[in-house]
Amino acid sequence: MKKKTPPIQTIGKRITFAWHDDALTVVIDQKIPRSQQMALEAWMIAWIAVGVVFFWSLTHATGEERMFYSISSAFWTFFAFRVGKVILWRRKGSETIRITTEGMSIKNAFGTLGKAQIFRLSHIQKMEIRRREPTAFLANLDQSFWIMGGESIHFTHDKKSFVLGKQLSEKDAQALAKLLDKGIRKFS
Repeated sequence: MKKKTPPIQTIGKRITFAWHDDALTVVIDQKIPRSQQMALEAWMIAWIAVGVVFFWSLTHATGEERMFYSISSAFWTFFAFRVGKVILWRRKGSETIRITTEGMSIKNAFGTLGKAQIFRLSHIQKMEIRRREPTAFLANLDQSFWIMGGESIHFTHDKKSFVLGKQLSEKDAQALAKLLDKGIRKFS
């Protein structure tokens, strides 16, 4: 007899979850609107053009100019890697949370790639919403589409703090925190 597939439910526009007999599975999609994705990719193309100029100049420079272009190229490479990672995250990324009797796993997945962190349920304290000051510059920057951060929920496991729920609205974060607490209670 074929096993019945549990119904997939949603929280807001980005969170889907399903209750299985032996687990709760939650997926937080990281896709952004097409216009934002296009702006991010256009910025990357412009950044690559700047990089070509830096590396070309590096091959033709001497003395102090060579030092300047070497340092500039190193910074360029660092930021190109970071932006490339964000583009990939926005195209294929998701946070996958799975709660079973064995524990809770959190995986930042790029498609199917990514390593899960496992937490014992008995050592997890209640999920809490990260409050942000709406007028704080860094709090607003964390919610920008060109950044991977901006976690909305935190919890304590073995006296260490962990976060999840990237760039969720407060309403969605509260609903997700309640769902995760319910899943932890059910499978503990």
